[in-house]
Amino acid sequence: MGRPREHSDETRTRVLQVASRLLADEGVTGVSVRRVADEAGTTTRAIYTLFGGKEGLLKQLFRDAAQTMTRYHEAVPQQDDPVAEILALADAYRRAALEHPHGYDLLLNGAPGFVPDQEDARVAQRSFARVLAAFERWAEDGRIGGRDPRMIALEMWALVHGLASFELAGRLGSRRRATQRWRDAVGNAVSGFVSQEGDK
Repeated sequence: MGRPREHSDETRTRVLQVASRLLADEGVTGVSVRRVADEAGTTTRAIYTLFGGKEGLLKQLFRDAAQTMTRYHEAVPQQDDPVAEILALADAYRRAALEHPHGYDLLLNGAPGFVPDQEDARVAQRSFARVLAAFERWAEDGRIGGRDPRMIALEMWALVHGLASFELAGRLGSRRRATQRWRDAVGNAVSGFVSQEGDK
């Protein structure tokens, strides 16, 4: 079987898949242009043409994960019920992490020597901005008891990051059991955030 055409969409997809797996298994040091090319069944020239080299590969993995995370978050409509809205946003976070598990780790934890460009960083920040906007809206309505909405949003981010990391590591059990654990953890947290007076 011959090698795939160097600049085809199939080659591009395969190269990213290999780079993603190596990044997950061995960290950024395992992602060399030569090794990715060999395992993807293409040439180093193709990788340099498609991505500009190793840094370009990492940037594309980051960009794909950032765009996915933002797309899922921004697709969640505003809701009057704070618990329902945050449950939906948490589910959006989870689905994005599961769709790009290796890029997700790069998105959230970075890698030695890798710095995303400003545009990609802004895309990544938009998913958090969507969550923050929800808490700010409820703060204006007096529904979070005078607490700082940014701090609550950061606490929620820490919670879903932990849940996603545990699930990707296989520590939340089956998909069904993991779903219930997500709902319990996020639902309990939001119920604590929302002021009881605001619910009356």
